[in-house]
Amino acid sequence: MTTDAIGAQTPATDDADITPLGPDSVAWKVFGDLTFVLGAPRRLLIDVAHPVVATGVREFSVFESDPYGRAERTLNMIMGVVYGRDDALDMARRLRERHRDIKGRNPDGTRWSSLNPEAFHWVHASLVHGVYTQQKELGRGWKPGEVEQFYLEMRRVGRMYGVREQDMPADWASFCDWFDEMTRTRLERSDMTDRVFALATSPKPPPHIPVLRIPFLWNSTIRPVAGLVVGTVTAGLLTPELRGLLGIDWGRGRRFLFRLIAVQSRLIIPRLPKRIRMVPHARAAARKK
Repeated sequence: MTTDAIGAQTPATDDADITPLGPDSVAWKVFGDLTFVLGAPRRLLIDVAHPVVATGVREFSVFESDPYGRAERTLNMIMGVVYGRDDALDMARRLRERHRDIKGRNPDGTRWSSLNPEAFHWVHASLVHGVYTQQKELGRGWKPGEVEQFYLEMRRVGRMYGVREQDMPADWASFCDWFDEMTRTRLERSDMTDRVFALATSPKPPPHIPVLRIPFLWNSTIRPVAGLVVGTVTAGLLTPELRGLLGIDWGRGRRFLFRLIAVQSRLIIPRLPKRIRMVPHARAAARKK
């Protein structure tokens, strides 16, 4: 493994010792449904709570000017790694290479890189913790033993796109302890966390539905409702410690609305037909079993 001056590391990983996930994996069962879409703002929010990730998003991301395009590209990448099978390792390499040029200098002259091992692992960890939480609160829930198996599978996914094995806790319990410690010691509120949450509570109209881009229709009717729902779901999927750290209100009204949304989601989403419930990548993978 080589290390440069900014802490970005190139893992000496032999592709032959990593097996992509398949239809027998827990990840295949939980990754590809609507809860992944519902949990997207929460994942980005805690991504940017890490100061290195916040700098990268601030300087390189188009999450405000093109939120749906960015979300689609991210979805394609991570679903390609989870469901790609023969193409998964190639997609994982592309994902890592996409981050290689996201680097720069801080105001004090020090250098930063999105491939900084801690920051790169944090983005992976927020994905793992996010999928666990959104399934627990909004989706099918977890059967005995599934969470532990899911975590081990996601360690494989992390290795596929270059997270160092020694940076990932060995098991789920250790991961939860590490996640809580990161929340206490490394994460912080910033302009980026505020901007991400502001976008969740006041979303832009989707570009592919022209009628929704009529300013009066969107701003006066749809945006306030969408913002209330998305903001409430985003806040509800955070741990209490993260809500406190990020200054996100969790009053009685928001708590009640989240419980209502969560109950409806748990009742409805698992019972939807696959063509509606599952994202296209998961449907395509299921057809190829």
